[in-house]
Amino acid sequence: MQNREDLPDTDLDRLQAEILSGPFEAALPVSMTEEWLNLIARDIYETLSDDEPTWGSPAVRRAEAPFRLIHRLLVESKGKALHVDDLDSLPGHYMNYLAEVALELVRRQKGHWIPPATLDTILTRTDLTLEQALDGVANVRCE
Repeated sequence: MQNREDLPDTDLDRLQAEILSGPFEAALPVSMTEEWLNLIARDIYETLSDDEPTWGSPAVRRAEAPFRLIHRLLVESKGKALHVDDLDSLPGHYMNYLAEVALELVRRQKGHWIPPATLDTILTRTDLTLEQALDGVANVRCE
């Protein structure tokens, strides 16, 4: 994963044009470029790291791109509508998506065979074991 400070702000218009306007599969980590994987990983990490986000904080701005991807996968491909009651489940969806993004980065960069997420498994694989993958350590497995 690239150094977060080296990454530009996520361009939401470009996200829409390159990923969200395409087929559902485009929002899967396996379908994304390494650049998008790094941007989304950074955005989720910063979103989850901010203890007290405010409307103007970077974490709130960073939350939008991964939210759009998660929303597309949940609502449009799985037919699950997001309700106000589901807001409590968003951090879990962010963490699950981050795990899938990190696994995809490790799969590509370290050459490990890790089964990529599919439309059927994305945001539902609770059996993922991720050991230091965010730091690029090769000790990753999917049980």
